[in-house]
This record gives sequence, structure tokens and C-alpha cells, in this order.
Amino acid sequence: MKITFLTLGTRGDVQPYVALAKELIKNGHKAMICTGTSFKHFIEGNGVDFHEATADLMAILESEEGKQIFNGGKVNIFKMLKFAKEVITPAYRKSMDDFFVASKGSDLIVYHPKALAAVDISEYLNIPCMCMPPVPIMYPITEFPNFAVSANKNFGPLLNKLTYKVISLSESSYIKDINDFRKKSLQLPKRKMGEYTFKIKDKAIPIIYPISPFLFKEVKSWKDHVFLSGFFFLDVSEDKLDQALENFLESGKKPIVISFSSMPLKNPVVFKEKLLKALNETGNRAVILTGTSGMTFEGEENVFVADKAPHRLLFNKAKGIIHHGGVGTMAEALLSGVPQLIIPFTVDQPFWANRMYQQDYAIKPLREKNLETSDLVKALKAMEDVKYIENAKFIKNVIESEKGLEKAVAYIEKFRG
Repeated sequence: MKITFLTLGTRGDVQPYVALAKELIKNGHKAMICTGTSFKHFIEGNGVDFHEATADLMAILESEEGKQIFNGGKVNIFKMLKFAKEVITPAYRKSMDDFFVASKGSDLIVYHPKALAAVDISEYLNIPCMCMPPVPIMYPITEFPNFAVSANKNFGPLLNKLTYKVISLSESSYIKDINDFRKKSLQLPKRKMGEYTFKIKDKAIPIIYPISPFLFKEVKSWKDHVFLSGFFFLDVSEDKLDQALENFLESGKKPIVISFSSMPLKNPVVFKEKLLKALNETGNRAVILTGTSGMTFEGEENVFVADKAPHRLLFNKAKGIIHHGGVGTMAEALLSGVPQLIIPFTVDQPFWANRMYQQDYAIKPLREKNLETSDLVKALKAMEDVKYIENAKFIKNVIESEKGLEKAVAYIEKFRG
């Protein structure tokens, strides 16, 4: 069986597909991922075929103009709309044709909701498709609202379910381009916005969430509509920590690890000062992965600073972890078996921060905008609380036992018969 994965976005939008593609290949199948060129080396380095999609959202985000617009820079709404019209929308339109070429000859298309026209390609090529969002945002349920509407409130069953209507509206800015693609590339008639969100001509589109079913035990309304496999974890057996970092880890007690990945702090200088004070007051060492946070350091005592490092290997050596709450980083933190504090920024991060706290798998979340040194001190001390230590060990064992990749492969093989 040949499976083509269509996805666009950041690392968190690509890595689950790489992990699943590798597992499928290991089980005798063929797999290809079509996405932005920023991930070509990452994908091919994991033994998966790559096909370029014009819309390289990661490159756009990392461009100077992209950083200003999407990372909280002082840009007016008109400039943002102009950038979307002139850069993003044309790239999305070209990517539809890239997806079309990549999908030919496939037995199954697995797509991210951002991969516009995946369902239209499935219809034209008469190839089954499966939707695989990295986060639980697609199917309307009664237990909690769409996190795009609220990350921590519960409006009751009826209103909760209604909040998922926004998913059907997500094509609104691009339906003109989708229909242009349908007409010019597929010779298909126009369709309405959201018409193929859950079905193609009355045939349901399977949805798979690569997340832990244990963390959503109370959700019953996904039954028979959504499959929760468990988190996907890439094999890191060939990864290594930098020798200088290894030396730091071995030279003293376990550190607090801080990583915000690609999330920029609004005031990195102030946050850094508060963080260092809290570390000093609690007697903690730290490994700080600066990423694009904006923080810079100059020889601070008991602190090791690096741009990035393999999360799996580093988190396992931590006393506690402070991170932004992206689903990939959060899953790795759960797998580490140590307490975590989430300081969320945007999108799904506040949802995960609240959910992990409510289930006692993370300390009460903090936000940068009103953060005090005393808040960080309290959180660092909480990482020594037996409750959080024991709960972290417990959920680690649960996450490991779920074997998300194996179950996802079995689900796909059963679906294709």
C-alpha cells in the first residue's frame, strides 16, 4: 500500500506524519510526505520520500516579514491582510497542484486540515482519504468546546458542540481558490465552503487524532467517528546530546529544562531576569533552549544555554520541564516522567495547559504577561511535590503502554482492508 501524507505548517504539523510514515514503511508499506521544503532534510533523513509543496509556511514564519506579522510584531491589520493576499494565498493555490501530483498512484491520502483541497483530490482520483489533525479540533463533541473558541470553559453540551461550526468556516478565505483548482486542474464543478469537512458525497471521512485516549476518558461523543491512537514518538536512537551539555548534566544535580521552541517571548529580557532569580532562590540548575524566544545569556552560573537539543534525551535527565505547551513538546514531557509547567502562548497551547493541570499532570499554568518571580518560585517548588512526581511517573507508563504508532498502522490497514 502506498500512502501519501499532505500537510503544511510548523514542525508540530509535520513530525507526526514523519513518525507514522516511518512506522508504515517498517510494516512493508510505501509512504511519501508532501509539504514545505523546510522539512525536506528532516523527512528524507528519516527514510521517507519527500514531495515539495509551494506553501512553505515554516520558511514564511522565519522570514523577517513573517516574524513581524505572525510572531506578535507591531504590524497593522491591513499589512497582514496584504501579506496574506500576496504571499500566502498564492502559495496555497500552487500547493493544491503539488498535492495533486504527489497523490497520483496512491492507495490512501492522509491529510492535515491545512492541506487544502486534499478531499477534492481524493474525490477526483477516487482514492480514500483520512483526516489526521495533530490536535482534537475537528469533530463536534459535547464534552468540551473547540479550543479556538475557548481553551478552558465549558458551555454545556449543546453550545460546546456548536463551537465546532468554525471548522466548516475555515475554508472561507480559500474557497475561491479551491474552486479554481477544482475547475482548472480537476475539471470538477464548484462546491460550497465546508461541504467536504466530514463527508465526500455522503461517505464519512475517517478522523484519527494522534493523541492519548487516556487523557480524554470522559469523551464519549467521539465514538465511531474519531479514533484516538495514542501519541506518536519518533525513534531517537541515533540522536546524541552535545558533549558540553552532557558534561553539564553530569556535573551536578538534575536541572530544570526550559524550552519554548519557536515561540517568541514578548519581553525576553524581563522574563530572563525573573527566571534567573527564581532559579537562584530555589537553588536549581537549568538547561535553557533559547530557540526563537529572544533570550540571550552570558555566562550565568549553573545555567547551560543552547539553541536546541533532542527533547527526548534531555527531558529524561531533567528534574522538571518548563515549556510552551505545543502538543509535540507536551507529549515528550509526559513521556519523560518528570513534573512539568506549561506557559502557553497561542493556538492549542492554552488548551493543553489547562487540561494537563486539571488532570494533575502539570503544575498550574502561568502566562508571561502577568508573570511574577514569586510565581516561578512557587512552580519550581511544586516540582518537588510528591503528588506531581508520582503523577508524572504514572502518566509516563500509561503513554508508553498505548503504543500509538502501532495502533495507528493497524487502524489504517484495517480501513484499507
